[in-house]
Amino acid sequence: MSSADRVLAARLEAAESANVAAIARLAAASIADAAFEDFGGGVAVFAGAGSPMTHALGIGMRGPIQQRDMERLEAFFRDRGSACLIDLCPLADPSVIAFVQSRPYRILEFNNVLARPIQPDEDFAPTPGVTRIAEPDAPLWARVISQGFAEHMPVTEETISLMATACRASQCWLAGEPHSVAGAAMSVHDNTAVFSGDASLLEARAKGWQTALIRARLAAAHAQGCDLAMASVLPGSTSHRNYERAGFQFIYMRVNLVREFEQN
Repeated sequence: MSSADRVLAARLEAAESANVAAIARLAAASIADAAFEDFGGGVAVFAGAGSPMTHALGIGMRGPIQQRDMERLEAFFRDRGSACLIDLCPLADPSVIAFVQSRPYRILEFNNVLARPIQPDEDFAPTPGVTRIAEPDAPLWARVISQGFAEHMPVTEETISLMATACRASQCWLAGEPHSVAGAAMSVHDNTAVFSGDASLLEARAKGWQTALIRARLAAAHAQGCDLAMASVLPGSTSHRNYERAGFQFIYMRVNLVREFEQN
């Protein structure tokens, strides 16, 4: 796969945008003032100011975006009391890049988008200790994932509820024996498997659980006819290395941007 392949980048961004929209659609039923809209080939989601789900993704992957449409995107967030947060693909149309350069955006974070082809004749061995869960176990999955991210965001009932919603919009796995100590999720859109939610409790790290969860999801994606899997990871992280060991390769670096607004 080529990191210069705009068609591939558009496919990856579309798959992740569809995943975010599916979660937002469910979240809108339980989160006050939650909203989501299609913008410029991607999606914008508001799930509360400061929520990890509040951002725009996939913008500018289908051609030029008019300035008025980018201003409408900013208004979507500003009118809800939130900063405008954009996860920007570097292969987005130059019109999007020119717009953010003309406004006071700053960089919040970088994420590496990785992908891996799935061949029809691949054979995936069983993964002991890893179980795909049913919907009633979504709250347990959400608690494990939230605790796994505890050093990055506080564990609150609101966070756990949001994670449970994400689980119900996806396929989810838990790992660990006899108690669950790690988990992960996957969604499928147009034969692309989007891997997300990878988290392990502090005491369970460096014990191979994430690698097992990656293999379990690859097997599930293969069984469901997917020919491509993707994940978004922090550059240089343990997750980055684990995904590379599983055959994923770097495609592009996504830039997470924010513009703050003065609130009246």
